[in-house]
Amino acid sequence: MKIIYCIGNIHNSGGIERIISTKTNYLVNKGYEIHIVVIYPAPKTPFFNFDSRIKFHYLNLDFEKEKGLKKKFHFRRNKKVFLQTISVLFHKIKPDIAISTFCKYSKYIYELNDGSKKIIERHFAKYKRAQYYSKLDKYYLGRIITYLYRLNDYNICKHFDRFIVLTHEDQKSWGQNLLNIEVIENPITIIPQHSACLENKKVISLGRLNQQKQFHHLIKIWKIISQKYPDWKLSIYGNGEQEKKLKKLISKLNLNSSIEINSPTSDVSSVLLESSIYAMTSKYEGFCLTLTEAMVHGVPPVTYDCKSSPAEIIKNGVDGLLVPLNNKKIFIQKLSFLIENEKLRKQMGKAASLNILRYSLDNIMQKWIDLFERLISS
Repeated sequence: MKIIYCIGNIHNSGGIERIISTKTNYLVNKGYEIHIVVIYPAPKTPFFNFDSRIKFHYLNLDFEKEKGLKKKFHFRRNKKVFLQTISVLFHKIKPDIAISTFCKYSKYIYELNDGSKKIIERHFAKYKRAQYYSKLDKYYLGRIITYLYRLNDYNICKHFDRFIVLTHEDQKSWGQNLLNIEVIENPITIIPQHSACLENKKVISLGRLNQQKQFHHLIKIWKIISQKYPDWKLSIYGNGEQEKKLKKLISKLNLNSSIEINSPTSDVSSVLLESSIYAMTSKYEGFCLTLTEAMVHGVPPVTYDCKSSPAEIIKNGVDGLLVPLNNKKIFIQKLSFLIENEKLRKQMGKAASLNILRYSLDNIMQKWIDLFERLISS
C-alpha cells in the first residue's frame, strides 16, 4: 500500500514533526511504501530521524506573503500552483492513501482526482489560539457562533474520507455536522527501559517557546517556588520566538541561578530520567506529546487543565495533578505538594508509567492500519 503524507515543513523540532517521523518509520517497517511531500523550501535536514526507505519529495514552493487587498488573489494563485504541482506528483506515485496534516495548502488535496482515499489529520484542538470560544459551546447561540468561526474548516473537512482528531473532547467540540470524524490519539514515541528515580530536585518542562506554551506563567510560578524550595531547579527545553523575552523575565525576577533554558534535545529520555516533576502551563494543546513522554518515564505531571488533552491523559490525583486553566495560585499549591511529598510523588510516577501505556505505539498504529484497510476496502 502506498501512502503519502503532505506537510508544510518537516525539519523543525516540534511535536508534529516527531509524530510524523514516528508513524512513518513504523509504517515503512510494516511494509508500506511511504512518501512525504514537503511544500515549502527546506534547506536543512530533518531534526528527527526518518527511515532511509521513506521517500521525500520537495516542492520548494516559496510563496510570497499574502497581505493587504491582494491577499485573496495571492492565496488563490498559490493554491492553484500547489495543486498543479502536487497533482503531477500524485499521478506519478499513484498513492492508495493521501494524508493532509491540515497545513495551509495541503488541506486542499481533496480536490485532486487521483483515485486515492483522502485523510485530513488535525494536530491541534479546534480552538487553537482562540480557546475562549470554547465557552460558547454551552449555549445554543454560542454553538452557532463557534460553527461560523470554523466554517471554512468544516467545508474543507467534510470533503475528506476521514477527518482525524486527537481527543474525544475535540471530537465533541466539532459537533454532529461532520459524519467522517474519528479519534486517533498520538502514540508514545519512547518506551524507556527504566523510570526516573524522582529523587533529583529538578522540575522539567518541554515545548516551543511561544505564546501557546505560556512559559511566562511557569517562570512567575517558579519565583514563589524558588523562595520556598531554594535547592530545587527548573529546566526548560525548547526554542522559539519568545526565547529572548523569557530570558529577560528570568533575569528581571533574579532567577538565573534557579531556571535554565536549554535548546531542544532529541535525547528526551536522558533529561526526563534526571527529573522528578513535569510542569506544563499551556494555553491549549492538541494531544500533548511531551506530557505522555514524561509520564511514560515515570515523571508525574502538574499541568493546567487546558483544551483539550490533559484531562483525557491524566487521572487527576492518581498519576498527575490538574490545575484550573491559568490559576497560578493553585498551580503553586499543587507543585509544592509534589515537591514536599516524595513518597506520593513516586506513587504517582509509577501509576503514570503504567496507565499511559494505553497510548503505546502498537496500540495507536493499529488504529491507523485498521483505518487504512477500511478505506481501501470501501
